[in-house]
Amino acid sequence: MKKTQLVLNQVKNVAGIVMVVASLALMQACGSDNKNESRTEDAIENTGDAIKADTKDATAEAKADMEDAKDKMDAKADEVGDDFKRERDEAVADMKVQRDKLDTKIDELKAKMDKQSDKAKAESKEQMAKLEQERKELGQDIDKAQNATAAAWKDVKAGFKQAGRNISNAFDKAGDKLDNN
Repeated sequence: MKKTQLVLNQVKNVAGIVMVVASLALMQACGSDNKNESRTEDAIENTGDAIKADTKDATAEAKADMEDAKDKMDAKADEVGDDFKRERDEAVADMKVQRDKLDTKIDELKAKMDKQSDKAKAESKEQMAKLEQERKELGQDIDKAQNATAAAWKDVKAGFKQAGRNISNAFDKAGDKLDNN
């Protein structure tokens, strides 16, 4: 945006210079006794050539600036894409660790259920069902994360944070039940 503004200012300056030169040439032509008429025509012609050259230079400079800006934007986009992929891969790895912990907790609960009273087994079965539901949802979240685009990543990431809190709460409740029985 700044480069475009710079080009516009340059074009304005060139246009102003042309107007001043043209005004001077016309004033000289009006005050002449027709002896210097060819000199005035030459001056106007030379001014036109100078304007064309300045415009051509300004255009070339603007194109070069735009190419530089495009290259910088492309480099930044690549960097953001790399950051997104790295962050996504880390999140998926963390979720897989959570899934493994959840599987371990489910296995522990199943093993302890055999030794519990009927009432405790009923409560443990409820906890088991919750943990298994959390496990299922975590598996779905892992699939979403692995397939998430950069545009959707922020929304997906927010959902993972909430799911992580839910899983943590489920672990705590299941652990409390096991400790009490």
